[in-house]
Amino acid sequence: MADLNLNRGNSITGQAGFTLVEMMVALFVFSLLSVAGVALLRGAVNSNEVTDAKLSDMAQMQRLISLLETDLSQALPRPYRDESGEQVAAFASETGNSERGVLSFTRGGQSNINNKPRSNMVRVSYQVNDGELQRLQYEMIDGGSISQPAILLDGISGLELRFRDKRGQWVSDWQTERLSDLPRA
Repeated sequence: MADLNLNRGNSITGQAGFTLVEMMVALFVFSLLSVAGVALLRGAVNSNEVTDAKLSDMAQMQRLISLLETDLSQALPRPYRDESGEQVAAFASETGNSERGVLSFTRGGQSNINNKPRSNMVRVSYQVNDGELQRLQYEMIDGGSISQPAILLDGISGLELRFRDKRGQWVSDWQTERLSDLPRA
């Protein structure tokens, strides 16, 4: 009897390898793992593209905030004259698309490296035009020509600003009695 069991273990007549059902199950499991891997990779690539777009938007917004902060910290209480010679407030805020822009003011701190015949003050205006937030800079404070608009943000449908007046009240449209008044914030 011991011989009989020994022959079964060393039998060369038995089958070696996998059955068709086992191969089909193995291929099915492999295909499921492959599909899951491709889906995971595709999700990672899509996530990377979305993240890059969001980071680009954030960087653009940070540049805008930095530019606005620099411009507003240099704002001067100096009224200017428009093209018709009419005196305009040093700091003007208008809603909608207007000639003067959404926000217009005189700022200092503009270096004059080439010694051009101009002041170190410059008039700056921000406006929304065709869905773009643009920054305009005037060559001369009083009635000067406008430089090429710099596009700061695109995809803008509107802009809402608030200002703090001398009494500490927040107002949405800056109106002042004196032409040289500036908002506190």
